Amino acid sequence: MWIRAVSLALLLLLLFVPAGMADTTVDRVVEEQIDKLNLTDIQQFVDQVDGEMERFIPQLSVRQLVQDMRRGKLDLSFGKFLSGLVRYLFSEFLAHSYLLTQLLVLTLLCALLNNLQDAFGSAGSGRAAYMVAYLVLITIALSSFTAAIGTARDAIQQMVDFLHAILPVLLSLLAAMGGLISASVMHPLVLVAVGIISNVMNNLVLPLVLFAAILTLVSQISERFKVDGLANLFKDTCKILIGLLLTAFTGFMALQGVAGAVADSVTLRTAKFVTGAFVPVVGGMMADAAEALVGTSLLLKNAVGIMGLLLIIAMAIYPMIKILSLVLIYRLVGALAQPFGDNQIAEVLDSLGNMLLMVFAAVASVGLAFFLAISFIVGIGNVTVMMR
Repeated sequence: MWIRAVSLALLLLLLFVPAGMADTTVDRVVEEQIDKLNLTDIQQFVDQVDGEMERFIPQLSVRQLVQDMRRGKLDLSFGKFLSGLVRYLFSEFLAHSYLLTQLLVLTLLCALLNNLQDAFGSAGSGRAAYMVAYLVLITIALSSFTAAIGTARDAIQQMVDFLHAILPVLLSLLAAMGGLISASVMHPLVLVAVGIISNVMNNLVLPLVLFAAILTLVSQISERFKVDGLANLFKDTCKILIGLLLTAFTGFMALQGVAGAVADSVTLRTAKFVTGAFVPVVGGMMADAAEALVGTSLLLKNAVGIMGLLLIIAMAIYPMIKILSLVLIYRLVGALAQPFGDNQIAEVLDSLGNMLLMVFAAVASVGLAFFLAISFIVGIGNVTVMMR
C-alpha cells in the first residue's frame, strides 16, 4: 500500500516540474555533443569567410545555428543574401576600374591609329604603332585572365580543404545515428570523388582554357596563322569534361547513398526491437535512450550540414562574382570598341570573355558537386531515420 502512495506522490511532484527543464536538458545534451565534436577546422573556415565577406553576408556560428534549428527560428533571408551579392559585384567592378580604364584608353588609341592609317595611307609606320598598342592591350587582358584562373584555382582548393574538414564531422554524426554502413561507404567514395574532380579541374580543364585563350589571341594577331579550330577543340573538351564529371559524381553518389540508407534503416529497426524485447527490465529504457541519441545526432548533423552548404555557396559564389566582373569589363570594352571601327579588338575581348565563362563554369561545377556531396550525406541520415 505504501508503495502506491509513494508512487502517487512522485507523480504529483512531476506535475509541478517546470516545462523549461526539458528544454534545458536538451540544450545541455546538445552542448555536450558540440563540445565533443572537433569543430576547430570548420570554425577556421567560418572565420575566414566572415573576415572576407562580413560586409555582404551575416555572421555565421555553428552553435547559434544549432540552437535556432532546435527552436524553429532559423532565419535565412534570401533577399539579404541577394542584395549582398549585388553589392559585392558592384564593389568588384569598382575594384577593377583601373583595368577598365587601361583597356578603354588602349582601345581608343588602337582605333585612332587604325583610322589614321586608313586616312593617310601610312601603312608601314601606322601598322607598327597599331601593333604595339594592340600587343600592350592583349598583354594586360591576358594578365587579368591569368589572375582570374589563379582565383579559380584558389577557390577550388579552398573548397577541397573545407570538405576534408567537414567530412569527418558529418560522417561521425551519421555513424552516431546508426548509419554505420552509409558512413563507411560514403567516406572513401567522397574522398576519391573530390580528389578526381579537383585534380581534373585544376590540372586539365583550367590549363586547357588558358591554352584556348592564348590560341585565340594568336589567331587574332596574324591573318595567316589561324588556330581557331584548335582553340574551339580545347573549349569543347572542357565542356565535355565538366558535364561528364558532374553526371558521374551525382549518379554514383545517389546510388551508393540510397543503398547505404536502406541497409542502415533495417539494422536500426532490428537493433531497437532486439533491445526492447529481449533485454529484461531496462530494455525499453535503453531503446528510448538510443532514440534520444539518434534525434540529437540528427539535429547536429543537419545543423553542421546547413553550415557546410552555406560555406560552400560562399566559397564558390564570391570567386564566381570576381570572374563575372572581369567578363563584364571585357564585354563592355569590346562593345565600346565596335563603334570606333576596330572589330579586331572587339572580337579578341569577346573571345576572352567567353573563355572566362568557362573558368566561371569550372568553379560553379566544383561548388555544385561539393554542395551535392554534403546534401547527400545530410539526406542519407534523414532517410535512415524516416525509414526506421
